[in-house]
Amino acid sequence: MKRILALLSAFVLTLSLSGCSKGGSETIFDAIKRSSAAKMELPDGSFMYVDSEISSISSFADLELMAAPLEPADEESDWLYRIIFNPSEKVPDADEIMVSFHSKYVQIDTEFYLTTEGVEFESILEWAESKFDYFMG
Repeated sequence: MKRILALLSAFVLTLSLSGCSKGGSETIFDAIKRSSAAKMELPDGSFMYVDSEISSISSFADLELMAAPLEPADEESDWLYRIIFNPSEKVPDADEIMVSFHSKYVQIDTEFYLTTEGVEFESILEWAESKFDYFMG
């Protein structure tokens, strides 16, 4: 009986520790995957909310991007497409995540991202264009 209790205690401790470690290592991409709604915006001011097909938009988190310490050449307002995951209008208790697509990089909140080696940035813009064409076209 003591052996069963010891095994059960070890199991509970293992679950507790793994739960703690997951919380600390969550990335912005994990948060995007869990988003329940998104607001898609174009520079002309038009926008659309997406919630029922959010998995199509949250697939952004699967694109091959890596953080880059760069100072972009264009202005912060020179974006081509923008997606706000968990917009406060639809998901009031969640943190908004703003993703803006620029001609040569992606900005997520205040961080800049480029494609990984061997991946053309044009493929990222094609992904965004196809999503915007589908939802807003």
